[in-house]
Amino acid sequence: MPKVGMPEIRKPQLIQATINAIDEFGFPGATVSVIGKKAGVSPAIINHYFGGKEGLLEATMRSLIKEFFEVLQAELYQARNGTTMDRAMAIVRASISQSQTRPQVVKAWMGFWASAMHMPVLYRLQNVYSRRLQSSLVAVFRERLEAEPARDLAFTVAALIDGMWLRGSLAGGIDSDYAADRINEYISLALTRP
Repeated sequence: MPKVGMPEIRKPQLIQATINAIDEFGFPGATVSVIGKKAGVSPAIINHYFGGKEGLLEATMRSLIKEFFEVLQAELYQARNGTTMDRAMAIVRASISQSQTRPQVVKAWMGFWASAMHMPVLYRLQNVYSRRLQSSLVAVFRERLEAEPARDLAFTVAALIDGMWLRGSLAGGIDSDYAADRINEYISLALTRP
């Protein structure tokens, strides 16, 4: 977590430099030195305000997660008077939105997911993200389903989103329209089952 006193204008610059470094060198190669060069600051500044690479990675992932939930909130607001299906697809659209599927951001998310298994701070962030996404889906599906089926459907839809992310990232890009159509088909079938 950044220390008090870090100029607010520098935080987004350092976060973008971190994303750029991950894009170019991967998570392991995005060293404090590389990030500092990309941001035009000394590694000592990063170490002072973020406590090193782990703190800067945490701030970067917090920023991407915050951006995701801002997009999600906007999508849900637009679908507020729609059907259950409209609100479910608003969550799907937010998950595969343009802001979240830029190649640089995809690499950062993929590195984040892989590193979360080994870095407690990133693991905690991953859990927060997963729980919030799951609870958003459950809340929507509870409009049409009992609690247990709503949780099951939410779990499967979250897994479909993650799967589209993984396959898309390995294929060189996420086709948001294709992913949304496939997930839409599944939700439609699940909601019409007796």
